Amino acid sequence: EKSYCIENFIKAGKVCEDIRKGIEPATYPVDRWQYDENNSDQNAFHGWVFQDSDVYKWIEAVGYSLQNHPDKELENKANEYIDIICEAQLESGYLDTLYIINDRNKVFSNLKDHHELYCFGHLAEGAISFYNATGNRKLLDTACRFADLICRTFGEDKIKGYPGHEIAEMALVKLYEATGKKEYLRTAKFFIEERGKKPYYFDMERGKETVNDNYHYNQAHIEPKYQTEAVGHAVRGVYLYAAMADI
Repeated sequence: EKSYCIENFIKAGKVCEDIRKGIEPATYPVDRWQYDENNSDQNAFHGWVFQDSDVYKWIEAVGYSLQNHPDKELENKANEYIDIICEAQLESGYLDTLYIINDRNKVFSNLKDHHELYCFGHLAEGAISFYNATGNRKLLDTACRFADLICRTFGEDKIKGYPGHEIAEMALVKLYEATGKKEYLRTAKFFIEERGKKPYYFDMERGKETVNDNYHYNQAHIEPKYQTEAVGHAVRGVYLYAAMADI
């Protein structure tokens, strides 16, 4: 199946360029899990809601490889992609191509399903890996700008949301270790401690009580400190438990 990942970053970069020029970009729906040529405009986002993470995971792998097997050609290819990624970041620090391309007014409006914080987590992990291998801070600085926005957005007296698909918690801890910035550690801890509290944030986000969704799948059915067994989506769970151990 085709990944539209790089195409989406190029489109998002064009949106950012238009905004800088004072041109109001078009908007498109953000109500699906998957977007393709059959259900979306050719200029809109294509792929799964988590598509951005494809290149972040690849950059993370490149970083680990370069630490043991220097390869200038591979490093240069990664730098090409990093340049494209960084051009797609909004001035606020926000970086998720689905919402940058399709509707910037709806960022963080579907934390349960739309993987913005999940993609951030893989961005941070890829950036740290590549920085450790090369000393190049470009992607790390981009990840930190997004992390700063997340810290400004979520927390006590802010939006009391948390990731639908965990990994941002673990990534924020790693960014704290890489930068020493305590806000990252505090926000990671907030995400973990707020998860599963009632009234459920995901219910409030969706505008209704959902009797058919108890959020076991997201490990958000009760607060993590009261959970006594592993339930739900395995990958999500492992990321959550790893972050809890880190903190």
